[in-house]
Amino acid sequence: MKRRVYLATAAAATLAGCSALSDSETAEENGADDDDNETGNGNGDENGSSDPVDEKPGSFDEFEDLSKWTVMEGSLTADEERTYVGSQSARMESDGSSERIMIKREFDTARDLSDEFPALAFTSDHDVNPVVQLTDTDGDRLLLQCSVRADGPFVRRDLGVVDTDGDPDLSSIDHTKISVWAGERELSLWCDDYHFVERPDTGKVLLQFPESTPDVASQAAPLLAEHDVPGTVFVTTDYVDSDGYLAQSDLESLQDDGWTIASGGATGTNLTQHDADRQEAELSSAAEWLDDNGFEDAYYSYGLNRYDESALELVEEYHDVAFVGGYAGHGFLSNPHLAPRETNPDPEEAAQLLEWTAEQRLITTLSYRNVGDSLDSLEAALSTINDVDVEVVTPDDIASDNLH
Repeated sequence: MKRRVYLATAAAATLAGCSALSDSETAEENGADDDDNETGNGNGDENGSSDPVDEKPGSFDEFEDLSKWTVMEGSLTADEERTYVGSQSARMESDGSSERIMIKREFDTARDLSDEFPALAFTSDHDVNPVVQLTDTDGDRLLLQCSVRADGPFVRRDLGVVDTDGDPDLSSIDHTKISVWAGERELSLWCDDYHFVERPDTGKVLLQFPESTPDVASQAAPLLAEHDVPGTVFVTTDYVDSDGYLAQSDLESLQDDGWTIASGGATGTNLTQHDADRQEAELSSAAEWLDDNGFEDAYYSYGLNRYDESALELVEEYHDVAFVGGYAGHGFLSNPHLAPRETNPDPEEAAQLLEWTAEQRLITTLSYRNVGDSLDSLEAALSTINDVDVEVVTPDDIASDNLH
């Protein structure tokens, strides 16, 4: 893992804050279950074959030729001023007259995605949750989603599974769609770098606790121990040994039991409320404390699930992987500094996510705040984990083996 040579001289910060779950729209609000169900593009290879094509993960479309995309709703234009890769991005726009924007691209021949998973770069002028659909040759669909903050950085986003329509055959995908709910707003969504990443050989699950309160040790840890699985707790280092927070001895015991003790920042503050100097102080002080006390400084949990461009750049300097609220159930991480997690899922939500994780060989992070109020959900998730083919892993495992 990375170690920062400047930790010894980094300044400490005394900032106020806490963690919270970010709000998100649903796939239904984005119009994701209103597909026209067109299938069968009629295209084959030069010999007329229509067998699915098994291609290597990597770049699929950098949006240099927008004629490959059909506009279903809204409008689509090239933007040479705002790009992630190449000379232009695709700007999807709503002028306020329609409820959503949607574009579609057919694969030249049906594509085998059973070992691949899509990811894209997005930015927007609104808080949005774009949906990516994969539709097989029978019209059955897999629906994926991510969270994009208004005027945030143009970066890669890892997509999480949110729904299925029918029983999609990932070995024979006919076309893909990108859509976003506009709700009669004037709205722009920029897309770039549509690419595919690998899937793990077996579904992976991470269990996380973003608040370093005593009930993590007293209530969550015994439950995980019963099932012989590791957890991760993110420590607000300024408050270690304070009333209402874990003591250093608790952290050492958890680490001895196989837990990862990682950074929640010095105080767990919302980084977007501060300038770059104070953001760095928040990160560096926590990293220094963790490093000095024999814990893991390579992983971070965003306070209030908030970030901006300067915060993201600093997190990339200090940490190997950083976790933020979003949609869980993705392939190899294409952007490890915005690793999405599902926060406080109810038992039914967790069970569905874990079933998809096993069936489709995904990576799913479940995050539990307010442990005392989440024990039933956590216990239900642990029971489901015993019933499906998944492996509970640590951030070290993901950083070592599952980065794109």
